[in-house]
Amino acid sequence: MFLTRGSQGSLVKVLQEKLSQLGYSVGAVDGVFGPMTESAVLKFQQEKGLDADGVVGNQTWGALFGESIPDLIPTLNEPPLEQFCFDVFGDFRVAGWQEQNLARCDLSLYGNALQHIYFGWLTPADKAFVHSNWFGFLCHRLVVPKFRIAFENVVKRGLSGQLKTFDGCFDSRLKRGGNSWSAHSWGIAIDINAKWNAFGQSHYEMTRELAQCFKDAGFIWGGDWSYPDAMHFQYCQTR
Repeated sequence: MFLTRGSQGSLVKVLQEKLSQLGYSVGAVDGVFGPMTESAVLKFQQEKGLDADGVVGNQTWGALFGESIPDLIPTLNEPPLEQFCFDVFGDFRVAGWQEQNLARCDLSLYGNALQHIYFGWLTPADKAFVHSNWFGFLCHRLVVPKFRIAFENVVKRGLSGQLKTFDGCFDSRLKRGGNSWSAHSWGIAIDINAKWNAFGQSHYEMTRELAQCFKDAGFIWGGDWSYPDAMHFQYCQTR
């Protein structure tokens, strides 16, 4: 793991606090790795004889704190607060993030019950989970077990027939109508049956029973929000 311009989160704030204590100007200590933080890192690296690239990896972090930079946590017990997503799931804007963090959510055990699901933006003939040599979809490696539990719940509770379309998981973008990052940016959210459960639709078709399958696995359901997004399930808390 490393921190670079554009990174956000508590680790960036710790970095800023340390640099500030050492007399380097980082601007606001706000957990956002901006140009002033980058300049401070470059100055520190140059003065310490380190590779001066403005990126904080183990070498620079070690020179500051005497230890390796903390890595991403290996497992999750509960959905983190949205403000800590960069810390927990990493920075999806950094080169190599996808290769390190996106993984297959293999649903082969439930293939017979879920093979009818199709891509919502295509046709029923375009099966969403069927691939040449595996069955499932890509998501963040840390939430693979959570999604498996959710779909297991769906199948075991006899609700798989209610699933019609898969409408996306990983998609690096801002929230609709907002300026903060969507949970889809980390591959920790999923949209299902979007056509019948549109964003803002108060009379949606998502049943409470189907939503509970995901909620029991720890997911936050958009249908519970004051402005409903009933298609949407995410593994992070908004507040």
